[in-house]
Amino acid sequence: MRPARGRYRRSLVVAAALALGLTGCAGGGDYSAQTASTLQHGVLAVATAAEVNDLAGAQTRLAALAKLNDAALAKGEISSARHAAIESSIVAVHADLTQLQDQAEKERLQQQLQQLQQQQDQKGKGKGKDKGDGHGGDG
Repeated sequence: MRPARGRYRRSLVVAAALALGLTGCAGGGDYSAQTASTLQHGVLAVATAAEVNDLAGAQTRLAALAKLNDAALAKGEISSARHAAIESSIVAVHADLTQLQDQAEKERLQQQLQQLQQQQDQKGKGKGKDKGDGHGGDG
């Protein structure tokens, strides 16, 4: 069970980093409360998905947040400096999520391999019992 707990802890770390790293989404004098709220809801969606270890969902929500960030820039709702700061955080979180997904997949494959090896071992033990039963077929 430790690998699952480890993944969960890492997801929480990503969620915390996301919440802290995207503080550029907090309202400020350079853009409206509505824009800040929209971006903050995007951050919350990513963090929520990461908290429940839905890494693929977190990636999807992160991509949606990137689109919101781009749209806010295109509409002139945020400055290019603020956009760049948020984008930089999004890129960093994307890398972290990708690493966590890769690690989870590796753990899943290792677990699958271990199960297959156990099945092979059980089949091998079963064959050994049949061979040495003392009922020779020659005579």
